[in-house]
Amino acid sequence: MQPRLNAALATAMAALTLAACGAPGAADLPASPGPSPEVSITVVTDPATIGAYTPPAATARVGDTVRWTFTDENPHTATADDGSFDSTTLSSGRTYSHTFEAPGTFAYHCEIHPSMHGTVVVS
Repeated sequence: MQPRLNAALATAMAALTLAACGAPGAADLPASPGPSPEVSITVVTDPATIGAYTPPAATARVGDTVRWTFTDENPHTATADDGSFDSTTLSSGRTYSHTFEAPGTFAYHCEIHPSMHGTVVVS
């Protein structure tokens, strides 16, 4: 049973990583009448820095959940500049999700690596 669970988890992580790494419109999800959609942001290794949020700017709708997936080998956080959310320190393979209940532009950064930053625009 464990190998199947590991394979399913690996497949899901790969799909999230591929969706967030450059696919056109990957961060933009259409309105949905069902449960709130999820917007994915992946932390990946970037030769110019210790890590980078991909995409660095994501869009979401009020009620959407944004999930950060940490695939970099270094620990990171996703911490709102205004203090409205904080993932705490997470290592590779871990995720953090936050549901945005109000419109606005939410800037965030990594507490460990101040050069890492991104935004989520909620409409």
